[in-house]
Amino acid sequence: MALEQTKEERKLTSPSLAQTHMQGPLAVNGSGKALTRAELEEVKKDLEKIKAEFGLEEPVRSFMGEEDTSWIFGGPPDYSLTNYLYLKGRTHVHKPGSLEQIVENLVKTWEMERSHKADCRQHQSVDQERFAISANGGKVFNNSEAHKVGNYNVLLNACPADLWDSEKSTWEDSHHKFREAFAAFPWEVLQVYSGPPKVAFTWRHWGTFTGTYEENKGKGEKVEMFGFGTAVVNDKLQLCDVEIFYNAEEFISVLRGQKTVDEVNADWNSGATCPFAAMVAKK
Repeated sequence: MALEQTKEERKLTSPSLAQTHMQGPLAVNGSGKALTRAELEEVKKDLEKIKAEFGLEEPVRSFMGEEDTSWIFGGPPDYSLTNYLYLKGRTHVHKPGSLEQIVENLVKTWEMERSHKADCRQHQSVDQERFAISANGGKVFNNSEAHKVGNYNVLLNACPADLWDSEKSTWEDSHHKFREAFAAFPWEVLQVYSGPPKVAFTWRHWGTFTGTYEENKGKGEKVEMFGFGTAVVNDKLQLCDVEIFYNAEEFISVLRGQKTVDEVNADWNSGATCPFAAMVAKK
């Protein structure tokens, strides 16, 4: 399996288990490099500080402590940086135990397993026999197919070839493409419209463009991506059939410098109030 063959290489090219796929700087500083150990330690201290000060909780990604897991980067990922930016930048705070929180944690668990577990047979967030996923009406991938090509090639499959050529992009190619753009790329559920077995929801991805994409250097702008999805789950809340819809063309155009962030997401409330900023303002 290709993932297994390159596992040692990935371990060597990953600066830390907190920045495996995303390796951009935390701020625009000209380095274009991943966080140093000292910078990461500061992030972890700040994460614990805001959790204690504002009573915040990190998202739960299940199945990270299973024995005999074959990890792509040699061990379970460290989500402290992603969680820190998620807590500071999310637009919704879902109630503990709510359907929104359950869906958000399930998707985060799926992303973790797909991005970090080398053997897709060890992915417990999906129904091994039934799992299928597609984006924007593109190819429907089964579990092993989706794992082989990687999430980027699945989610960008329906794009025109001049924007993203999934047929010529490998797992490694696709991850390398975005590697230096962001320090992390958090994700949140916005609203859930129906419960199991078919869950319908809206979502938001975002990141500060501090690095580089196709030689276009970010200026520290917040790049957002909004979308809609449906997910059929079984009685174990494992993903069975997932369909995702969003405007991939706008996202890539911003990273290429062909559009500004103000020219995209016209149909979404991208200026939603940040709950964390409101908490700080009350202090």
